[in-house]
Amino acid sequence: MQSHFQSRKKQQGTVSILVALSLTAMIGFAGLVLDLGKLYIAKTELQNSADACALAAAQALTGASGQQLAIGEAAGIKTASLHKVLFQSAAVTTLQNKTVEFGVTSNGSFFSKAGLTNKQALAMHYARCTVQRDEIDTWFIQVLDILPGVTMGKQSVSAMAMATLLPSQVTCGLPVAVCSGDIPAGTPVGTWLQSVIGPPGNQGLTGSFKWVDFTPPNGGASELAGILKGEGTCDLPAVGTPVGQPGNITSLGNEWNSRFGVYQGNVNAGNAQPDLSGYAYTDAALSWPSKFNAFPDFITKRTSNTPYQGNAATGLDVKGTIATNLGSIGGDRRLMTAPIVDCAKFATSNTAPIISWACVFLLHPINNNAGGGGTGTGANRMYLEYRGNATDATSPCASNGLPGGPSSKGPLVTALVK
Repeated sequence: MQSHFQSRKKQQGTVSILVALSLTAMIGFAGLVLDLGKLYIAKTELQNSADACALAAAQALTGASGQQLAIGEAAGIKTASLHKVLFQSAAVTTLQNKTVEFGVTSNGSFFSKAGLTNKQALAMHYARCTVQRDEIDTWFIQVLDILPGVTMGKQSVSAMAMATLLPSQVTCGLPVAVCSGDIPAGTPVGTWLQSVIGPPGNQGLTGSFKWVDFTPPNGGASELAGILKGEGTCDLPAVGTPVGQPGNITSLGNEWNSRFGVYQGNVNAGNAQPDLSGYAYTDAALSWPSKFNAFPDFITKRTSNTPYQGNAATGLDVKGTIATNLGSIGGDRRLMTAPIVDCAKFATSNTAPIISWACVFLLHPINNNAGGGGTGTGANRMYLEYRGNATDATSPCASNGLPGGPSSKGPLVTALVK
């Protein structure tokens, strides 16, 4: 009898040990889930801090000053320190000079600013930030410390980010070249550039801008028509690339006018998207006789999706169907980039190299008899509004400061690369 009692006591003791071990394991697993979740959130918060640090530091890497590393380091550390960790309750702790490092390439060696010469500093194009938080308490997982050989202790979490300056996206290119001689340094933004629409037998543009072919000697009128109906030339050629004069362009009126929501022939809203507003600006008394800075007014017209206001107001002789549902079918179709070239070279050559890129605003449709005849804007002359160099930081042709690809031509903006 006593032996049976002792046996039951031994079993109870064994069960107690198993229950204790099971509870320890359960708490350990619960702690693993909760504490790893805590550390994961801390990692995410630190990554935000590292990203902001790298972007702020890279902003200084313009090559304009030998002090760019000192400026970038200070900006990176200051920006990173503004972030919080541990459910936004505590500061990031490890922020020292070595936290911000710089490199010539993304996959090469990185250095702190100390000890680098001005020449070496100017060669740095990448900023790398490492942010760390030490001494992170865990909630439950420390219970595993009772197991032999296990020491959990407090945890550390770190994050790294790398950034550089890249050209931003720009709006797509227009098959029109702006003559460099007609926009000398200091030309005011808002200036109207004029070209003459030639008579039959001379179907080109002459004056401040000209039709151009981005892929000479291929293309010609059909390629330009496709560009005008489509998005434009979005894979912009590099500065120095030769662009040329196309052949017969009498058919381009319909394609050009489609951007104003004016459709004729086989050009329609199904194959040529209009802008969000077709409101036109000419030198007519009822339109925009000052011939300067119409773009701010266009922004308000675009907001209300104002269609082309008709020939009586513009002095044009435009035929076709006028789209009035621009709010539902329109897009960004009247602000474009255009190559700047030395048009004098066309006197002796079919091509001229791209010097830079201008931002231009399409002001008005052109008459259906664009090859000649009639008088006034749209008949024998045509205008674009100059909105400055497309590479200017404030250019409306830059697409919201978003980083672009290798061929982008916009102003430099910071971008994360790792």
